[in-house]
Amino acid sequence: MPLPLAGLLVVSLEQAVAAPMCTCRLADAGARVIKVERPEGDFARYYDKLAVPRGATAASLAAIATTQAAPASPPPFTGEGQGGGTQKDSCVRARPLPNPPPQAGEGAHRASGEEEHGQSAYFVWLNRGKQSLVLDLARTQDKALLSAIIAKADVFVQNLKPGAIAKLGFPLDALRRAHPRLVICSISGYGEAGPYAARKAYDMLVQAESGLASITGGPEAPARVGVSVCDIAAGMNAYEAILEALLARERTGDGAAISISMFDAMADWMAVPLIQYEGGAPPQRMGLAHTSIAPYGAFKTKDGADILISIQSDREWRVLAEKVLGDKALAADPAFATNVERVKRRAETDARVGAVFGATDEAALTRKLAEHDIAFARVNDTGDLAVHPQLSRIEVGTPSGAVSYPSPPARSDATPRRYGAVPSLGEHTAQIWAEFMPGAERTRG
Repeated sequence: MPLPLAGLLVVSLEQAVAAPMCTCRLADAGARVIKVERPEGDFARYYDKLAVPRGATAASLAAIATTQAAPASPPPFTGEGQGGGTQKDSCVRARPLPNPPPQAGEGAHRASGEEEHGQSAYFVWLNRGKQSLVLDLARTQDKALLSAIIAKADVFVQNLKPGAIAKLGFPLDALRRAHPRLVICSISGYGEAGPYAARKAYDMLVQAESGLASITGGPEAPARVGVSVCDIAAGMNAYEAILEALLARERTGDGAAISISMFDAMADWMAVPLIQYEGGAPPQRMGLAHTSIAPYGAFKTKDGADILISIQSDREWRVLAEKVLGDKALAADPAFATNVERVKRRAETDARVGAVFGATDEAALTRKLAEHDIAFARVNDTGDLAVHPQLSRIEVGTPSGAVSYPSPPARSDATPRRYGAVPSLGEHTAQIWAEFMPGAERTRG
């Protein structure tokens, strides 16, 4: 059975994370995606070289477990792009990992980009199943090839700075007139208009500008969310809008011009904190606690595990107090009977929970929480995620070999996905020249 978007042609003038996230989903759904890269390539190819083939560093795992050594220093900011950021050292456990981390001595090389094998983690994640076409759009003939592809495309995606695509000779309003069935999607930091439209916008900057950083972290300081949420949100908004436009085109025959901004994506996600602020109760940074609910947070067990619980109703509180904390009097105490009262007495509420959790081993505590249907989670690190029993993985080919990472979240029993390989830079250039401008490749010179 064909994939849902089989037969559609997507051309994307893209870089970094936001647009590649969108077109990766289109490729997963069966669309042919031609990724246009500048001669030096998408700069996300060079963020790091930490996506290594399965088993390539297996011999190093025992050494790490023995020495408990971490990389010499955390990797620096990685060019940051739309979706760059920092990597943090994490605890390495003596367990078999599908892609084991490097030896202590290898960490600095990978962080600096000097390591000889491996690909960029960001690039491998978001560019599977695409074709890589290298074009220099300062050249007339290269522009002609892009024009020829766009003329046959169903979707054109670009995430250059607003106005840049027009300066290259592809004004979007002209493309819309020339190709009325084309779905055009432009992704930017702040949109095509407004006082910030011309600003450069990287993920962490938008986290700060949108107020997200102000409600992230502990009381001492704002913090960056540890993954590129602004880019990811914008990319997924773009994917959704493109699918809507393609559905509408089936009825009307008309394409669309879509504008997606990272700032709008985060402003939408910030709706509840904004409403709370305008209602007179701005949210506070509380780490893993919750501004409006108690008990809600992480508590350490006797053997050192951090267990997070989330009590969403007064009924759940009574069950927790009586069945897990073993305190019938507390379950019946009107001073703690409602969430409003527990929030007023947050310190005492948390102290009651913390005392019992701190006197109980993790295994016994989690059995009891599960038995009584209390919502809980272990506060894991990335090493724990790597071996998590719920984690589903895919294996994707790269120029260095097959790399394993988490499966995309959408699951369908109707059409199983087949994930294509990550292309090397310019891998499909000659093929695409021959297809769209036969004979022109030989005269490019």
